[in-house]
Amino acid sequence: MKLLRFVLLITMLIVLFIGMNSCSDEKSWVAKIDGKTITIEDFNVRFEYYLKSKYFQQPDMIPMARNNMEERKTALRDMIHERLILEEAKKIKIHEKDEIKDMIKLYTQQIILNAYIEQNLAGSINVDEKAIDEYHKKFRNKFRHISDPDQVKRLIERELKMQQYEVKLKEIIDKLKNKYRIVENENVIRPIIGTNVLQGQGDEGAGMPVPATPKIPGVKVKPPEPKKEQPGK
Repeated sequence: MKLLRFVLLITMLIVLFIGMNSCSDEKSWVAKIDGKTITIEDFNVRFEYYLKSKYFQQPDMIPMARNNMEERKTALRDMIHERLILEEAKKIKIHEKDEIKDMIKLYTQQIILNAYIEQNLAGSINVDEKAIDEYHKKFRNKFRHISDPDQVKRLIERELKMQQYEVKLKEIIDKLKNKYRIVENENVIRPIIGTNVLQGQGDEGAGMPVPATPKIPGVKVKPPEPKKEQPGK
């Protein structure tokens, strides 16, 4: 969850750095910082990030919170405070430092990568009641310390969705491995890693970096067990 909030914050900062501008239409802005406006569009974008971050574990609460005036007030207050800091940061040219440029580049790439994965997985990950019940019967002892059945259900649903996510993500990666080709520099890789990244995976130089699997609080995904060779092979 901390990683998601950090990525959302970086995204918001990038949007704010780019989006600081002047606006003459009196009905299109909600606040001004030293003559630079926060437009209604800017606020709506920021408000959605605010809701997704706050209700990360309760997404069903977002529609109701979206119409809550106190939530909107908090989001606008936070946005004004952020703009104040950003204005001062721009004056001292903090965004021109090499390490900051590297961070912006890194998290921009991560945001694009996550958006691509989300777009390709949309609607493909579903868990029904039957699957939850079967998992609970099989691993009942795993949840014996939890008295709330709804919490158990939520944990199982997340774990099953995570498992589906990993399978679907592998399918995406395998498909892209047939489309793109990389060449590993063994002279550099071997001294720092010890072996080629793709060695033993049946890859012929085709592939792309596998994004880190998002961590969900309270869920541990068991890594797949290595395949055992059949006798006589």
